Amino acid sequence: SAFALALAQILGRNFSVLYMNLEEYSGFSRLVDSGYEKDLSDLLYLYRQGEFHWMKLKTLVYPWNGIEYIAPARYGEDLELALPEELGELVGRIAREGGYERLVVDLGRCGRGSLALLEVCDVIYMPVRDDRISQAKLEEFEAYITMADDGRVQEKIRQIRLPKEGPSSRRESYGDQLVWGELGDYVRRLLD
Repeated sequence: SAFALALAQILGRNFSVLYMNLEEYSGFSRLVDSGYEKDLSDLLYLYRQGEFHWMKLKTLVYPWNGIEYIAPARYGEDLELALPEELGELVGRIAREGGYERLVVDLGRCGRGSLALLEVCDVIYMPVRDDRISQAKLEEFEAYITMADDGRVQEKIRQIRLPKEGPSSRRESYGDQLVWGELGDYVRRLLD
């Protein structure tokens, strides 16, 4: 999530960016120290009712550090009940009709049927670790993707090894820490 937020903010310096977090418990509202009335649950409801429109989308977004975001789902159950195909279609429509030049989607963990969501992405950044358990998980994921994918998703995946987050400064906002710290430097090099 720190990577996705840093990526969104750095892209936001040159493009209009929408950030979406699809984790059940993202902690995002605590990080940005912001309350919100509408969130991803409301967007999913509109979409299921056939009432999704870019103008209604604009009523669900909030500004933060040079980007806009849809507040994460208030209830984890809303994401659990959403079919991966439905999420993939919704993200695709937002990308096509939302008026944003870049869409950063933080998937968190990829559950069953995640290919439908991954297929609509142009680039998939996948943080990996070198410890034994992480490598075993990565090998299982790669075996799954080899069997289930026709190659379209595999060619989009960029495995990355993130720098460790340093101690946070109380003087800077969390967003500024991400952009101007070691992680921000890493993201800028990656985008170059």
